[in-house]
Amino acid sequence: MAQRTIHYLFGDILSKENVLKDKNRFLLGSVLPDAYSNVVERDISHFTDTKLPNNQVYFDFTRFRSQFNELIKTDDLYLGYYMHLVEDDFYRQFIREIHMKNDVPHSAEEVARLHNDYHILNAYIVEKYKIKYTLVQPVDFKMEPVNRIVRFTLERFLEDLQHDFTENPQGKTCFLTEDMLDQFIDQYIDLAIKELHSVLNGEYYLNAIDYAWTRPGNLSS
Repeated sequence: MAQRTIHYLFGDILSKENVLKDKNRFLLGSVLPDAYSNVVERDISHFTDTKLPNNQVYFDFTRFRSQFNELIKTDDLYLGYYMHLVEDDFYRQFIREIHMKNDVPHSAEEVARLHNDYHILNAYIVEKYKIKYTLVQPVDFKMEPVNRIVRFTLERFLEDLQHDFTENPQGKTCFLTEDMLDQFIDQYIDLAIKELHSVLNGEYYLNAIDYAWTRPGNLSS
């Protein structure tokens, strides 16, 4: 999946379209699928579908919208959640099919280095795109219908996300670069905006299965 600050950045950009009722709820939804309690729940929170042939997989935002269709249209938290799943499909297509087609991290050690890239690049994202952490945890979040998906551990997750805005680890990245992040945003933000407006008009422009990728059997990300 894309790193937390990328989802926050997309949420921040999309919120400037002036079509939202509650920016805080939209931003929260934009990062919420990553607030799972343990790695076993990651595929559940992302509506991962692995039923395609040839070990293909995708994040089925179509299934999410079928379960929460009315809430997506009326509550910005669910609209943000939906856009998170869309963005993760974009990200997987961009990273795996374009930039890492022949160099996808496979081992646990390589995946750990990829995750370290995220930490190194957080400072770049925050500085270049001038994003500020503004999220506030909703009162009685545990009562939200979204918790039917998994029981999200929101407080700890938001603490980790806030830390992303201030950390500045040293070192070079192994897989991702600043240019790649900029290319990803430039390539997909307009498509995300188009889908956002389509949803608010009661339509859906994108089809999740079009973004399926091949997952190596031993890769857990």
